[in-house]
Amino acid sequence: MNIQLSISLLASDRAASLERCLDSLRPLLMQVPSELIIVFTGTDSRVKEIAERYTDKVIPFTWCDNFSAARNVGLWEAKGEWFLFIDDDEWFEDTTEIQDFFLSGEYKKYGAGLYKQKNYEDWDGIRCSDFYAFRMARIIPGIAFRNTVHEELTPTRGPWKYFDAYVNHYGYISNTGKLSSEKSSRNLPLLLQDIRERPSYIKNYLQIVTEYLIKSDYEKAEEYCRKGLALCSGQKDRFYKNWLLVSLVDALYEKGDKEKAEKEALFSLENEQPWELARLELYALLLAIYVGRNVSDEILQYGTLFEETLAYMDKHPDLWQKQSYGNLTEQRIKMPSKLHNIRINCVKTALKHEDVIQAAYFLRLLPWKDEGWMQQYYPIFDSWKSSCESFDEILSHIPESSPYQLLQMAASQKGSGRETEERRKLFVQCVETTESSYLKHQAVKEAILLRMELGEIVSAMDLEEWRQCVKKLQHLVGPEESETLKMAAEKLVQDVPVYGLWLKKLLCEKELIEGFLVGDVMFQTLKEYCGYVLRFYQIQYRDEMFSREKRILLPKDCRFALYVWEALDQLEAAEFPEAVRLFRKALRFYPAMTGTIREIIRLISRKAETPAQNTGDEFRMLAQQMKESLRSMINSKQYTQAMSVILQLSPLLPEDLELLRMRQNLLRKMAESNTPQQADGASKFQRSKLRGI
Repeated sequence: MNIQLSISLLASDRAASLERCLDSLRPLLMQVPSELIIVFTGTDSRVKEIAERYTDKVIPFTWCDNFSAARNVGLWEAKGEWFLFIDDDEWFEDTTEIQDFFLSGEYKKYGAGLYKQKNYEDWDGIRCSDFYAFRMARIIPGIAFRNTVHEELTPTRGPWKYFDAYVNHYGYISNTGKLSSEKSSRNLPLLLQDIRERPSYIKNYLQIVTEYLIKSDYEKAEEYCRKGLALCSGQKDRFYKNWLLVSLVDALYEKGDKEKAEKEALFSLENEQPWELARLELYALLLAIYVGRNVSDEILQYGTLFEETLAYMDKHPDLWQKQSYGNLTEQRIKMPSKLHNIRINCVKTALKHEDVIQAAYFLRLLPWKDEGWMQQYYPIFDSWKSSCESFDEILSHIPESSPYQLLQMAASQKGSGRETEERRKLFVQCVETTESSYLKHQAVKEAILLRMELGEIVSAMDLEEWRQCVKKLQHLVGPEESETLKMAAEKLVQDVPVYGLWLKKLLCEKELIEGFLVGDVMFQTLKEYCGYVLRFYQIQYRDEMFSREKRILLPKDCRFALYVWEALDQLEAAEFPEAVRLFRKALRFYPAMTGTIREIIRLISRKAETPAQNTGDEFRMLAQQMKESLRSMINSKQYTQAMSVILQLSPLLPEDLELLRMRQNLLRKMAESNTPQQADGASKFQRSKLRGI
């Protein structure tokens, strides 16, 4: 059986990524008549051991700063009809498409192939850019790798096959998790040397511009863009020219020279006849410039041109492949964060001019079916809704199935005639279908203001979402609606206790921290708060978790509540030092309550100074009789005698506000009195008994 495919790679000293690379090739090697050739360029014996587990063809190579020389070692050993090369820090996600290409015999119709390379910007594997990498070719006479860096396999024959299969590549990320310029530092000297030796080889200029852009050296990127464009004037190949036109404007923009970038982009569009793909990128760069300047006419002009050109490309999808080069690809144009922000800015500009037709046009183009992307725009829509009179008219262009539209229909009260049950179903549907925490919070807020039962609505949220929602609710709902919120909490405790208790807990906590409570009201509110917290966690945890041995496993707010509950018990037993100790211990677990606990301890100190016998019924009756006598004395102007009684009674009734008022009233009357004897008598008494009145 003939070998259909030879697979070759350079193995340096990256043991971990090499194993993943080779593992991803296993299905291809098992299914397709193929061979694996590994050129070992490193010194790590572990790498050599891994390589030898997958193939007997491990060829040592002493590194000489020439990638083509190393690649050619593998190519010259190849026995297959086709040759595929890959890097040791790449790995295929799935090779099925390539397997089918060879097993079906389709490979006989083509001369070369390109698969995608996804270059990730961070270790999270979310943000990436991809491009078609020329990595496969039929082996023909004279074929070889050329260029010391960014090696190129030539000559090749067409037609070319474009695969959707791709390799993952994290090679541009440093250990810090950010894009690294390490490879650029390695490649630049090699490219500069090659340019000195071959000044008219245009591809080197593209490669060196890429390296300078990675290093953020925009001056050098601009310099070599212009040198490359000068060479393009005599070239038939327009790939290079289109790429350089875009890269030049990109370098100027990133350098901060927006005016120069604008002039270059406009000149290229008018005089260079760039391909549609390049035009799209130039339009996008111009839009970024005009949005920064807030120039409305140009934003709408180039926004429209962008969308028209994009629609044309989508009607002729073959153009995406034909015009792509390097990182100038369909994916770059359709990068969601970039594409949708263009449309958002165009909607905003159209609304500013009350141009409903234009605003609706761009609004419809947003990805309404992709809730993952749409959720970030809902707060923006609400800001437009409050500032633009025509926004309600534009809302009619939003799909009714959109969670945002569902919320608008549920909350709208202008002649809708919707029954409460229908509104409630719309709220539930909104919460169930959106991924947006913002929208869920707004839905709950509106339902509360409409005095709806919340049970089914909040049950569509997981508990963590609800906890975040409750934090927001305290700020979303104003003081005038606070009673409505409290009523909703009471009903929730009955319908879905765990959700209701958390709302009660947060409302109570806010009152304790921000409500400036005093005296018994503060103690009672703190006890209620602990009750809500403990019931909330008792629903979710077994009883044994609340034992002293297991308490450390509980959430900190729960531990706070447990210690406070014990402290309140000690307080009722008049064990003041122990109560204070427990309050202070509780505070270690929930510092947000520092102000509250400090005030509680102050109140305890006052209680501790009050004799215990002063709390009995007989004492209270006696105190009331004494206050009646005081009133009679004051009314009969017996100020000196009255003051004597007050000074004796005050230490016994430190919490009695009526006595406090009587004392102040008596002092004022004494100050106003024209009887020297009374005033002198009071002064003498003050000096002898209590100097601080």
